[in-house]
Amino acid sequence: MILPVAVVAQTATTSAAATSSATMTSDAVSTADVAAPSAGPTTAASTVGIRAPAAQRSSAAAAAAADPHLGAGQHVALMVVGGAAMIIGAAIGDTAGVLLAVGGAVVFLYGLYNFVQ
Repeated sequence: MILPVAVVAQTATTSAAATSSATMTSDAVSTADVAAPSAGPTTAASTVGIRAPAAQRSSAAAAAAADPHLGAGQHVALMVVGGAAMIIGAAIGDTAGVLLAVGGAVVFLYGLYNFVQ
C-alpha cells in the first residue's frame, strides 16, 4: 500500500510544479498547452531496491559485451548434457542404453567442436 501513496504524492507534486511553471511563463502559453503528467504507476517507479547510477550501468553493460567468455555457456552446457547422456546410457545398457550413449556422444562432440572454434 506504500507504492500507491508515493505515486499519488509524486503526481500531485509534479502537477503543482507544472501549473506553477505555466503561470510564470508569458501570457501566450496557457495551462492547457502544458502536458499533464500521466496518472498511475510507471515502469520506472516500479523498480525495487538500490539502483546504480546511469554512468555505472552503461560501463557495466560495455564490460559485459566485451567479455570474451560470454558465449561459452551454451557450448559447455552441450558438453555436460552429452557427457551425462553417455553415463546414463552406459548405466542402462542393452540397445536403448547404447542408443542413448551414442546420442550423448554426438551432443558432446558437437558442443566440444563449437567450444573449440
